[in-house]
Amino acid sequence: MAQVLTSYYRPKPGGFCKRLFRAIDALLAEGHTVHYLAVVPFPVAHNNCYFHRCPWPGKQTEGLLFWIWFHVLASLMLIYIGFRYRVTHAFAFGTSYGLMLQPLRMLKQIPLTVFLRADSIQNRKISHPNSPLVRFEQVVEACAIHRVHLYCVSRTLCNTVLKRHRLLAPLVSGVLRNDVQVIPRSAGKPGKPMRLVSVGILEARKNQRLLVRCMQGLHANQARLHLYGIGPQQALLEDMVNDLDISDRVTFEGWVAADQIWPNADLLLLPSLHEGAPNAMLESLSYNVPVLASAIPEHAEILPANQLLPVDDPGTWRNRLEAIVEAPAEQLESLRNAQREVARSLQFDWDSEICRLITGHTNTASG
Repeated sequence: MAQVLTSYYRPKPGGFCKRLFRAIDALLAEGHTVHYLAVVPFPVAHNNCYFHRCPWPGKQTEGLLFWIWFHVLASLMLIYIGFRYRVTHAFAFGTSYGLMLQPLRMLKQIPLTVFLRADSIQNRKISHPNSPLVRFEQVVEACAIHRVHLYCVSRTLCNTVLKRHRLLAPLVSGVLRNDVQVIPRSAGKPGKPMRLVSVGILEARKNQRLLVRCMQGLHANQARLHLYGIGPQQALLEDMVNDLDISDRVTFEGWVAADQIWPNADLLLLPSLHEGAPNAMLESLSYNVPVLASAIPEHAEILPANQLLPVDDPGTWRNRLEAIVEAPAEQLESLRNAQREVARSLQFDWDSEICRLITGHTNTASG
C-alpha cells in the first residue's frame, strides 16, 4: 500500500475541499496511508490519516505575509515529511500546492499527481484584467505541472493549460471529470411564480448581471430569480436590482446548503463567462433540475446544444425564459429529458478512479 502526501492550508466551504477530502477518504478506504500538511486539521478521522501542523501564530490565514510564510515553510516541511515517513506518492489540488511538492518530487523521485479544477489565470484575467499577478501565476503554473501527472476536470481546461506551457510539459495529462450521484426525485409541478436559481459566487466570471437584466422582461407573478451565493459583486447586483425596480423578482439568498436549494428550484441558470468544473450544473443534474447555461466550451462538454445560450445576449435569454414561463410544465420536462442521458454518462466510480490516478504511477526521473 502507498504512503501518500498532500497539502492544503485549511478546510473551507465549497466544492474544492469537498473533493479533496473525498479523495483522501477514498485512499484511506483502499488501505493507503495519507499524510497531509495544513494549518488546522481536516475533517477526516481515520487511523491511517496523519495531520502535520504547519505552524502559524494567528487565526487569520490570509494576507501577503501569511502566504509568503506558508509557501516557503510548507515546501521545506513537505520535504521533511516525505523522507521521514517514506512517502511513495504525492498529490495536490491546484498549482500552488503542486509547486510546493515539486522539490520533494525531484529529490525523492516519486510520482506527483496534480488535479486542476479551475483555470485560475483566466479567472484572474476576468476579475482583474490588468493585474501583474497574471504573469506570476503563469510562472507558478508552468513550474507546478513540469513532469507531473496532470488531470483536469474538463478537456477544455486541459488543452488550455498544455497550450500555455509547451516547454515545461507534464509527463501525463488527462481528464478526471466530477461525477454525478443521482438523487431519486420526482419532478414536481413548477412553482408559482417559477423558481429560477443561480448558484455560485457573485463575481464577474459568473455573469449574474445578465440574469438581472433578463428579469426586466418577466412579471413578478411569472418567475422569481433566487441568487444563491455571496461575493465581490453583491453590492453591484443589489444596486442593479434597485435601479431597475425589480426587487419583487430577485432575491439574494446568501450561502445555502445544496440539499436546501435543489428541492426548491425549477430551473438553474448558468450564464458564466468561464468555468472550470461547473459544480452547480452537476448538482442540478443529480437532483433532476433542468439547466440553461452559456455556450462556453466547458458547458458544451456536458450539456446538449439546445440548453446552451449566447454568453453576451440577454435578449436571447429573456426570450427563452419567456417561452418557458408560458408553458412551464411542458418546457421543463423537455429540458429534463434532454439532460437525462448526460447525467447517466457522468455516473462512474470517481473514488476508485482518483485512487488509481494517484497511486497507479511508478517513480519518475527528476528534472
